Amino acid sequence: MRIKLNTEDIMRISLFEKMTGANVIDSTSDDEKIVFVVKEGDIGAAIGKGGENVKNATDKFGKKIDLIEYSEDLKQFIKNIFAPIELEDVWVKKFGNDLVVYVRVHPRLRRAIIGDKGKNIDRAVDIAGRLAGVKNIKVVAGLRKDADNRPKKDEIPEKAAESSENVQAEENQ
Repeated sequence: MRIKLNTEDIMRISLFEKMTGANVIDSTSDDEKIVFVVKEGDIGAAIGKGGENVKNATDKFGKKIDLIEYSEDLKQFIKNIFAPIELEDVWVKKFGNDLVVYVRVHPRLRRAIIGDKGKNIDRAVDIAGRLAGVKNIKVVAGLRKDADNRPKKDEIPEKAAESSENVQAEENQ
């Protein structure tokens, strides 16, 4: 998939690569945050010892820095986009030419996945779309099942209230 970068993106990527030694595949930003997608295996270099590279980049760019490790495996890449939030499951469906990714999360984590006013999920759809051709990510709030397909005893369902235009949340019964 071909990514279009503007001059500012190219300069930001170049500076971050010089600061960290990590290979950057893509970068996006908004008013609050810069996201760098780094080559698989380069996440350690991007973070730096004790998070030093992230701290230096935050100071240099004046914004919060998020790092995502790229993966050729789409399911792993989606997990990396949402890290450190643990996804219960990830699956992909194709509708015509459109790839739609479904992520199952514990109901208590649904709000964190979606983010304030849908910012997190919108950013995830943007990044996954740019690098993997994903058209949408749907969040399914549900509990992990045991071998008998029953919710695990230590998990209590809880409904979350937020949604986004890019998210169609479903809740397991």
